[in-house]
Amino acid sequence: MDSLITAAARALATGDPLGALKRIALREDAPALALRGVAMAQLGELDRAKALLKRAARGFGPKEAVARARCIVAEAEIALASRDLSRSPPPPPDRPPR
Repeated sequence: MDSLITAAARALATGDPLGALKRIALREDAPALALRGVAMAQLGELDRAKALLKRAARGFGPKEAVARARCIVAEAEIALASRDLSRSPPPPPDRPPR
């Protein structure tokens, strides 16, 4: 991670979403989009936050599965907070017969 991403994450952890946005507002890489999504959620802009987190999840590569999963979990938390439970969970994966 670069220093701006680290500083923005630290600002979010201390409850300063505007400080985080100042550091990453114009960046379009996946980590910055994820942090912007979290910042927007902290500010109450839940629809914008969900859209940013979806973009971030798509932007992470195959070796960044944990980061992608964190975006999906954050999106689910936003849906829960906004009482938007209409999205059905994905079907379970097919299991080979025993």
